[in-house]
Amino acid sequence: MKIIVFGATGGTGQQIVEQAIAAGHEVTVFARGGGQMSRAKVVTGDVLDRAAVADAVRGQDAVLSALGTRPWKHVDICSGGISSILPAMRSAGVKRVVAMSSQGVGDSKMGTLGKIGASLFLAKSFRDKLAMEVMLADSDREWIVVRPGLLTNGVARGTWRTDVDGDIVGGKISRADTAAFMLRQLTDDTWLRKKPVLVW
Repeated sequence: MKIIVFGATGGTGQQIVEQAIAAGHEVTVFARGGGQMSRAKVVTGDVLDRAAVADAVRGQDAVLSALGTRPWKHVDICSGGISSILPAMRSAGVKRVVAMSSQGVGDSKMGTLGKIGASLFLAKSFRDKLAMEVMLADSDREWIVVRPGLLTNGVARGTWRTDVDGDIVGGKISRADTAAFMLRQLTDDTWLRKKPVLVW
């Protein structure tokens, strides 16, 4: 497939790009910093620039978003980005979008320590991700929102647990496995228009 990845310079985004290329996909990376990525086409631009996003999305088969921001330098990049991506997809006739959110957003649950940490450091980020989720849910695209638990740099296990009914409280998952799960959603309708929590 021809796919475009937003947030490709972050830890999970890099894993998405590497695994997508290894799987034979034709990958376009949309990044503010530009630069080069082996075997990926790089488009330099700001995800808040709707015209630039529209140009980049044209001709793609699907969109993957691993957009995120830093707690100490917060920008509403998830909701702002998806507000550029959705109309670009609609205009280009691209249907499938897989977007990374977080466990603890919306109706998903975290353990006590996770709640404390989120309230202290991630409140703005979680509000931003919830706004993104709402935009996706209100759209006419084939969306899947992935809510990983605590992200680690551990090796991929190739196995995970998922739910959408609140059975999973807390837990962690590697960025490598999160990327693998997100890529699987390009062609799997199991979680279509749902928001699965993802942990080991």
